[in-house]
Amino acid sequence: MKTFSVKIPSGIRDGEKVRLLGQGKQGQNGGKNGDMFIKINIQNNHKFKLQGYDIVTDLYLTPWEAALGKRINIDSIDDTISLYVPPGIQSGEKVKIPQKGYKDGRGSRGDLIAEVKTVVPKKLTQEEKELFEKLKVISDFNPRKK
Repeated sequence: MKTFSVKIPSGIRDGEKVRLLGQGKQGQNGGKNGDMFIKINIQNNHKFKLQGYDIVTDLYLTPWEAALGKRINIDSIDDTISLYVPPGIQSGEKVKIPQKGYKDGRGSRGDLIAEVKTVVPKKLTQEEKELFEKLKVISDFNPRKK
């Protein structure tokens, strides 16, 4: 068994191969060794999904953050980004952060796409419940009416 240190080029795509010259099987009749090929498998994780050169992530918001807007921090694959979420953003909408996606191998990058998911608390305090009840009474918003 041998151990190899392999430099994976930025922007390598799923299914592409990295070639290690002379590290393959021994040559026949005293010939030189063949090459070894390492096939790259890029897997999505719980936080990021690769779609072409774009990286998609979920952006979880509370109902009041979605309604009122807010500046929040989200993670990219390189760093943390301060992102302004505009008031009235809807669950399912996407916010695009240019040039924060996957490298394309030619000096450019895809985008980071943050998909909004509005999350409602499962358990409410008494005060929160009262505020939602009050909102129900004073608001004429109905998403089922067009």
